[in-house]
Amino acid sequence: SCNLTGLWDSTEYSVAIQCISVMSIFWSEWSRGKTASTEEKAPSEKVDLWRVIESSHSAGSRSVHLMWKPLNSFPPSGRILGYKIQYFPENNAELKMTNISTDKKIILLLNEEAYIISITAYNSGGNSPEAILRIPSTDEKTSQVIETVRTFTTNEEVVVEWIASEPEVTEYVVEWYEELETDPFGRSWQYVSNSTHWKTNKKNFKPFICYNISVYPLYGNKVAAPYSIQTYVQEKKPSEGPVADTGIPGKNEVTIKWKEISKGKRNGFISNYTIFYKPEDGKELNETVNSDVLQYRLKSLQANTQYTVYIMASNGAGGTSGEPKTFKTLKF
Repeated sequence: SCNLTGLWDSTEYSVAIQCISVMSIFWSEWSRGKTASTEEKAPSEKVDLWRVIESSHSAGSRSVHLMWKPLNSFPPSGRILGYKIQYFPENNAELKMTNISTDKKIILLLNEEAYIISITAYNSGGNSPEAILRIPSTDEKTSQVIETVRTFTTNEEVVVEWIASEPEVTEYVVEWYEELETDPFGRSWQYVSNSTHWKTNKKNFKPFICYNISVYPLYGNKVAAPYSIQTYVQEKKPSEGPVADTGIPGKNEVTIKWKEISKGKRNGFISNYTIFYKPEDGKELNETVNSDVLQYRLKSLQANTQYTVYIMASNGAGGTSGEPKTFKTLKF
């Protein structure tokens, strides 16, 4: 007999034997293989847990979206059968409630109190260590620990860096999602320890899409106030230009108005607008305004003259013009 050691948990092995006699130099053929599986053990790692807290839908209640990533330890300790979610008001542990989920997300409807939430993964061998998060009460205020966040993009990676006012904070959560994403479960996150620098493959972000990125400081199981910014990993010029509204012209002036381009068609941060205008048989002129300006008064126009006007919206990758409009100034 032979005792095989150093095997992985919850793993199927195939074993075969061959023999040789003391009088021979030749080994026998291999025996027919025999398969067997080692026993499962309880997961050794905590689940990677995060939460999104929605504002109260009605007085006294709010939705807390819990989500977690599958355990990816290798070799695996066993097949995960489900997850046990326990939660209770921070000031009353006797009101502990338990949910079981085979999914990797759940919505809890909580009141305005602070709550403690824990999640364990379990298999036939037992439970994993608890992953614990604290949900603050609705009237709780936390100080802003992070002073600034910036992002930049290399050929292969997206990099996020931040500065914290309290150096004793050693763990953070970086959360990112598309600006137009409305499903809280559509968010991505990653824990960062002992660093104020995080990077990920550029393929995790779509080009020409605006992303919200937030950095949350952690104090144990407490999540402090985030610092949030928006970013594009790659820009291209807007898909469409602004539509000009000329209003009612005067003798020597007219007010041009326009609306913002829809978020899905900006393809980058709008940096400015340029108003191009040209009198009939005359020279084209232009005026440039900041991105927060949505109307502009053109002055010193010729009386009783037809003009053509159009507006160009520009971002870091270029500009796109809207359809031209015509108007005629008054004679008197």
